[in-house]
Amino acid sequence: MLRGAAVIASVVFFLAGGPPAPARNAGPSGRPDPHHFLTWASKRHVVYLTLLAGLGGGNNGFNFGGYGRGELLVTVPLGWRVIVDCENRGTVRHSCAVVKGSLSTRPAFPGASSPAPTTGLSPGAKATFSFIAARAGSFRIVSLVPGQEQARMYDVLDVVRGGRPSISARPGP
Repeated sequence: MLRGAAVIASVVFFLAGGPPAPARNAGPSGRPDPHHFLTWASKRHVVYLTLLAGLGGGNNGFNFGGYGRGELLVTVPLGWRVIVDCENRGTVRHSCAVVKGSLSTRPAFPGASSPAPTTGLSPGAKATFSFIAARAGSFRIVSLVPGQEQARMYDVLDVVRGGRPSISARPGP
């Protein structure tokens, strides 16, 4: 009987597609731990940032990884290349861009947006873009689809002199 149960368990495992995907550790808000969205290669001065636009219901779906209203703070050293994987996990079109300030419509750095940022990516679509963090300052990570930044779909990118990359969640305004 035990052998039959093992065969059934193996079939269920196979039909289910193998082991379950590892769960992302959630914080007290139930959102993913932001540290899963940022990695870097210090020797190459490259930062890898994952932006999951419209993930879940946080801020009514106008978020990156569940964070909106400036709750996510990404810090990158001056002069480093930032490679962004933007994926639309929402039900409406979203884009990913880095702009200078509130309601800016142009990328702050050459190459700092997903393709056609005012049109956005279709639900389920992905795009990768990269830019050099060429000047220090505070910038916004936004969706440039009209009305989405006004819906508080933004987070913060700080380009700093020295240090190392980091990401953290903080209370929004």
